Amino acid sequence: MAEEQADLSAMVEDIVRAGQAEEYWWADPDMRALLHGLAADDPQSIEMGLSYLWGSFVEYPNVFRPAVPAVQYVLALLDRKAAGETVIRSPDGRLRPLRGHLLTWLSDVADAVGDVREREFVELAGYSPLESPTSAWHAVRQLRPQMYEAAAAYLDDPHLGARQEAITVAVVLVRVPELAVHRQRIAAAARAFLEARTDPVRRRWADEAFRELSPTYVADQPVETQPEPDRMH
Repeated sequence: MAEEQADLSAMVEDIVRAGQAEEYWWADPDMRALLHGLAADDPQSIEMGLSYLWGSFVEYPNVFRPAVPAVQYVLALLDRKAAGETVIRSPDGRLRPLRGHLLTWLSDVADAVGDVREREFVELAGYSPLESPTSAWHAVRQLRPQMYEAAAAYLDDPHLGARQEAITVAVVLVRVPELAVHRQRIAAAARAFLEARTDPVRRRWADEAFRELSPTYVADQPVETQPEPDRMH
């Protein structure tokens, strides 16, 4: 346990150092405490950590360098089955166990470095963020296989919200060629989720996810996922 905490602390320090080296990134003076809060046991610390996580590493159309160790930190938290079954509220109002919120954040980051966002960046800035081989975009893209494995571990999660978020991030990730081999598995997971649900909001979401994974689907935008009513599952 002490070794695990030391590893997480080292990852937080990696985020801090990356932030100090980022010229256009503002580091909150409470950053360490907020990030450590994600590994805490009390819901208030976790909620504060989530708010910081969401607002600090991606700012459309930019992906900041500290996002790279932040992804690694989130992957480590997911690997340790973060915060058990405690259900907390995310900054956008969703009730989920922490693992569900962390998976949602991974989905947002994966989407932020996708091809659609890269084209939008070019339109806005006049150049590609991928021009530099040392950019945060490249580094986050290199973590996509690990992000997929983290999501895949929760495809059968007993909490419906966490399972839905696992499918969501997987749908985003299997768009890329190196992970396309997993599309059939994720399509099956989305189909099973759809067939087992009666709630119309969840069914609509699952149907959209399943259709995007069809070989005949043509789209240039991410799957739309609407915030759901607060429910305890």
